[in-house]
Amino acid sequence: MRDYREEFWKGLEELRRSQKETERKIKEIFKELAKLQRETDKQLKETDRMIKELSLEVKKTTRSVAELNGVWKSYSEKIIFDNIEDALKNAGFQDFAISKGIKRRKGDKEIEIDFLAVGDGYVVVVEAKTSLKVKDVRKFVKKLKDKFLEFFPEFRNYRIYGAVVGINLQEGVEKFAFKNGLMVFRYKDKGEVEILNPEGFEPKDFGVV
Repeated sequence: MRDYREEFWKGLEELRRSQKETERKIKEIFKELAKLQRETDKQLKETDRMIKELSLEVKKTTRSVAELNGVWKSYSEKIIFDNIEDALKNAGFQDFAISKGIKRRKGDKEIEIDFLAVGDGYVVVVEAKTSLKVKDVRKFVKKLKDKFLEFFPEFRNYRIYGAVVGINLQEGVEKFAFKNGLMVFRYKDKGEVEILNPEGFEPKDFGVV
């Protein structure tokens, strides 16, 4: 006759051993998870520190580039201003007064003119760029058509001409400017500014509606 009680106690003991082994493994797993959590937290902190350092360096670099661009823009404008007068005279304009960096505001709107040459019955509005691009010309034409007389009504009965000048010119920009009736100047070197418009070119009068 089988002794079920002995089998029962053996089974119970085996179950207890199995339970203890399971509890031991669970504890080991929790220890490993806790260790991984600590390492993850450490890695996250280190990653956060590195991101903050990188962000700081990016800000410093951006600020330095902006400052350099500001210096170069001021230097470029001075180069152009020192030579644009002779360039305009070579283009046929005489007896004018030239000003730079003119800003006017009306409410929340404003306009900025890089150079403005005022003569007898005419004005030449000049847009200067270190690197002149087609999009710059497009914006400038819109400024002449839609905003100039709004901010400068004293020139309503004047002939209004537009000119763009740059040190570096995007390919095709001069043809686009010619098509829109603008004069195009390029600073070459040693104070020389050349006009690129073809012979016989007649600049557009933006004062005529």
